[in-house]
Amino acid sequence: MRTSTLYLLLLGLLAGCGPPSNGDSADTSTDPKVTSSAPVKEAVLIRVRPATRGLIQRRLEATANVESLDVVDVIPERAEPVVEVLVEEGDSVVAGQELARLRRDQAELLRQEAAVRVTETRLGTQQAQRDFERNQRLWQEGGNSPRLIAEQALETSRQVWDTAKSAEASAAVALDRADWDLERCTLRTPIAGTVTFRDLSVGDMATAGQRAFQIADLSAPKLIFYRPQRELGLLRDGQPLVATSEAMPGSEVPGMIERVSPVVDPTTGTVKVVAALTPGEMRVPMGILMRLILVLESRPQALLIPKEALLYEGGGAYVFVVRDGRAQRVEVIAGFEDARHLEAAAGTDLIEGELLVVVGGDRLADGDPVEVAAE
Repeated sequence: MRTSTLYLLLLGLLAGCGPPSNGDSADTSTDPKVTSSAPVKEAVLIRVRPATRGLIQRRLEATANVESLDVVDVIPERAEPVVEVLVEEGDSVVAGQELARLRRDQAELLRQEAAVRVTETRLGTQQAQRDFERNQRLWQEGGNSPRLIAEQALETSRQVWDTAKSAEASAAVALDRADWDLERCTLRTPIAGTVTFRDLSVGDMATAGQRAFQIADLSAPKLIFYRPQRELGLLRDGQPLVATSEAMPGSEVPGMIERVSPVVDPTTGTVKVVAALTPGEMRVPMGILMRLILVLESRPQALLIPKEALLYEGGGAYVFVVRDGRAQRVEVIAGFEDARHLEAAAGTDLIEGELLVVVGGDRLADGDPVEVAAE
């Protein structure tokens, strides 16, 4: 009996130690010892650069080869051996200067023969003139009495004189031709410029119709390039430009647009543009490839974004700006751009001096905590 009582008492104690009922459950939501299990995102390590103000320009860039619009090929007109070459490639020449001499023996002989013929015909003309004038006096002295000379003889002397004059004129033409042939034995430049090609050497046989020299006026080099017709309104005569070349490191050659063609090529939809360079004392080789930079418009106080900060999505650009220790995504309204910067045009939520993420932006989402790395 005593054992049963102890057993019942033990069951009651165990029941009192069980979990509380729903109505009596303890509220632990305000217990400071109880914390949330959600993870805290770590700050992303980034590098930044500030948005600054400065000059930016709207530019048009093109490439073209240097040309000279005054280029002449000197071509022999006689097939004769070359006896002397007087210039070399790179030499400067003036108009009319001798470049080379061809064999002229035969031409000189023909010229002498023509000169002798002129002398002979001139003497014949003078004799025929004297005969006619004598016969004319004899005809006139007869008066109404019988003439001292027949009219037929007078007319014959006139014809002989006319024939002699024609022969003299023909001989003079032959002498001019001989002089011309003799002059063609010397090759001369018709323009002032620089010898760019020499295709003859002493002993060569000059071939009529084949180039012997090329002369180019390099004092006014030109650049000819083509632009899409949509840029026609941006181009005008006199616009300044700067030309550079990898073959001339560190050198900038100024110039300007000389003329813009008023005609659009219907096949390509492009406009021909001719630019004139002013190299001064600098020598610009013909044919060299040059890069043209044409300034269309300048903005001296533009808000500039480093291109390293730009990220692209859906055809648009954005940047991350550090604000209150977090990365904030800012959509960029693009203005002018150059090799290093993009202009943040009006409407972009950005002010001068704000820090832009230039390294680490590809790992950020809007609102992420960030830590700026020490430089």
